[in-house]
Amino acid sequence: MIRSEPSLRRRPLLPTVLLLTASLLGTAAPAAAQSGDLRELINRVNRLETELQTLSRDVYRGGARPSAPAAGGMETAPPSVAASLEARLTRMENDMLTLNGRYEEAAFQIGQLRDQLSKLSADIDFRLSRLEQGAGGGLPPTSPAPLAGSAAEPSSPAPSSPAPSSPAPSSPTRSEAPSASEPATGNLPTGGAQEQYDYAFNLTRQGDYAGAERAFTQFLAQHPTHQLAPNAQYWLGETLYVRNKYKESARAFAEGYKKYPKSNKAPDSLLKLAMALGNLNQREDACLALDQLRTDFKDAPGTIQRRAEQERNRLRCG
Repeated sequence: MIRSEPSLRRRPLLPTVLLLTASLLGTAAPAAAQSGDLRELINRVNRLETELQTLSRDVYRGGARPSAPAAGGMETAPPSVAASLEARLTRMENDMLTLNGRYEEAAFQIGQLRDQLSKLSADIDFRLSRLEQGAGGGLPPTSPAPLAGSAAEPSSPAPSSPAPSSPAPSSPTRSEAPSASEPATGNLPTGGAQEQYDYAFNLTRQGDYAGAERAFTQFLAQHPTHQLAPNAQYWLGETLYVRNKYKESARAFAEGYKKYPKSNKAPDSLLKLAMALGNLNQREDACLALDQLRTDFKDAPGTIQRRAEQERNRLRCG
């Protein structure tokens, strides 16, 4: 923690504190948008619960549950009722898959924001500590004036001038910390597909992107037609994208959209494909992907539509 200093010494640090705090708040701003999405998820879950209660009443026609099954077997519902129930259950199952995908996306983004806030907080503490050490090291009386105008210390001795830039290597060190365990991670555990998928996704949440890449690759090799395969393909691309492997991530997102064009992850894959292509300076292809997203998924979630519009403006798509 920062040591207590006389107020006269702390005053020159105020502009630097304000500048770094502003950057911290700017990074946390996207978290506000997540609260609306989470409320939307909660409302959809509540609606699903209401539909389940309605289905239960439909099964036992009139709301009265039979006291015991007949000796000859269970009473069967009329074909029209059975068909209606099956259709509604199918819609509810699809809604649950969509909700699960939205939850995973929100959890991943919140985790990234948490990491960024931690790094910025550590960077602020480090810089303030270095500045206070300089303020207490016998600086000339004229030094506070230039310090208030910038973060540099022109009157300090030459060896101390690179001090503010020294935190730069510390940030990658924090983010790459999980890489020490990468050789021991990424191999799927024995068990069912859901358990293996959860293992791979947890690696993503922990920031072990290389391990998650291996795990999702193995999952797709073992379960190419599983209902979780579209999600696994999307998160495979995400583990590459966050490490700036834009070419590989573009290939993964394109493959996800090609293999699973009707899945709940198809619009996400198109959006991330456009973003990866944009980072590769392939502007025309990126704009084509955004056009495809707008045409094929007019009912895409609001978060995807807003982000797609931001990308359109950034890439200056026509």
